[in-house]
Amino acid sequence: MALRSKRLFLASLIFKLLPPTRCHKFKASMLRWCGAHIGKGVEITSSVKIYGGMNLHIGDNCFIGHEALIFGASGSTITIEDYAKLGSRTIVVTGTHRFSPDGDCIEKEGIFKDVRIERGAVVSTGSIVLPGITVGSMAHVAAGSVVTKDVEPYVRVAGNPARPIRNLKTNERL
Repeated sequence: MALRSKRLFLASLIFKLLPPTRCHKFKASMLRWCGAHIGKGVEITSSVKIYGGMNLHIGDNCFIGHEALIFGASGSTITIEDYAKLGSRTIVVTGTHRFSPDGDCIEKEGIFKDVRIERGAVVSTGSIVLPGITVGSMAHVAAGSVVTKDVEPYVRVAGNPARPIRNLKTNERL
């Protein structure tokens, strides 16, 4: 079920009144009321910003950090699987635009692509996950990275654009 924008607006107002790192069950129940699928043991900081009419699925034991932005276009889906973490000021977005030099503006109609953060993956502080991306299970997106391509499981990526730098299973540099 897509998020209900009016309820989401009310929830965001209530979140601002709550302690930043407390009342996690209440915040999860508020997001469920808005139409999100939220698992058990989810920790959501009060300063998180969730916008759009997307389908939002957050698995069990996830963490969403301070001032994280989850922005999904209507009709899209953002899935954050069990044990995944989004650090402070991370951005996850499903919407973009087509671009063409024809006409008065380079930017054309909006499009969306689903985003998936798989089980146990971590997107660190200040990183951006762009539309259509899958961050594989147990992968790590280093702080400040811009993820423009899918991240393989058990791989650390870093940079802008994010590039693989280490296999986390073998500890081998890539």
